[in-house]
Amino acid sequence: MRINAGGLSSLVIGREIEKKTLATYIELSQHCAIVAPRRYGKTTLVNSVLNELDESHLVIKLDLMAASSVRELCVQMIDAVYASHGVANFFKNVSENMLELISRFKLDTEYVSIGYDIIKEQDESSMLKQAFELPEIFAKKINKKSVVFIDEFGDIDRFGVDLIKKMRSCFQQQSHSVYIFAGSQTSMMNKIFLDKENAFFNFASIMRIGFIDESDCKTYLKNLSINKVSFSSYAIAEILRITKGHPFYLVKLLQEAYIDFITKPPKKSISVKNVKLAINKILDDNAPFFVGEWERINKKKHKGRVFKELINISSPDTSLINSSYKSQMIRELKDESILNDDKTPADPVFAIWMNINI
Repeated sequence: MRINAGGLSSLVIGREIEKKTLATYIELSQHCAIVAPRRYGKTTLVNSVLNELDESHLVIKLDLMAASSVRELCVQMIDAVYASHGVANFFKNVSENMLELISRFKLDTEYVSIGYDIIKEQDESSMLKQAFELPEIFAKKINKKSVVFIDEFGDIDRFGVDLIKKMRSCFQQQSHSVYIFAGSQTSMMNKIFLDKENAFFNFASIMRIGFIDESDCKTYLKNLSINKVSFSSYAIAEILRITKGHPFYLVKLLQEAYIDFITKPPKKSISVKNVKLAINKILDDNAPFFVGEWERINKKKHKGRVFKELINISSPDTSLINSSYKSQMIRELKDESILNDDKTPADPVFAIWMNINI
């Protein structure tokens, strides 16, 4: 059984409404921007929907974090488009042996040449335009819709405003391509898609992803058996209390509780004790990260005090802090994905660590 956290995963717990919503946006040719903090399962959610479209659509996936330049981004797009036709590593293969690639390619020779000519393009602006027109060209050729998933789109800002404008100009002229953007930098995603001064203003519908619904978590945990080992009802209640339905920590706690169980004298099921020892390990493992987060929050005056008050940690009275300044700190905590929209901690395990250590 594949139950992994923090890496490529195919495990989606619940999320039926989110999956249906995203699938419907694609069906309606509506571009979509998925916004949530890191480790909320955005990529896993999108992949679960796209995996069901492989036969009916051209599925093209990009990761902005993997590109350090505009040229690398273009090459990534070219490779992804050709991969949707079953040709892996097009850039490498066409550079080494174009004739061999043509002989086994599904489309006409001219469609191999298109990618080859783009790769040879020296002008960055022209290369970008041609590369990002590829999904539309191929979709029209085989009469299918292209679905282009661009992960970590909040990172687009580091390429400059000019790139954003060029991408929008290219995308808005395409009739056979649907774009899905995912980003964990809330403030940046809001700026890109909700700021009327930005080129992408009103280009995509916004989907905000939160914790997994408690009833979905409970149903999944009750039915879960890892190598014929199940979780006691008390263990399930403790997992839900700790994780609040946070996708990453839910799966990580399952892993660590199961590992603790199999390394101890055999019992019938995974117990509350296994879960508590597991969360202690997770707290210890993540302590350096949590220390860094707290130091980052505390760099701005009173920000740490405001955060502590919101997560019910005893701290100096914040009533004397100017109300507008306090509101500004709360907005910043939300923009930085430290708080959710309802002012609850985006990372419930960080909140536990804070209660113990701060």
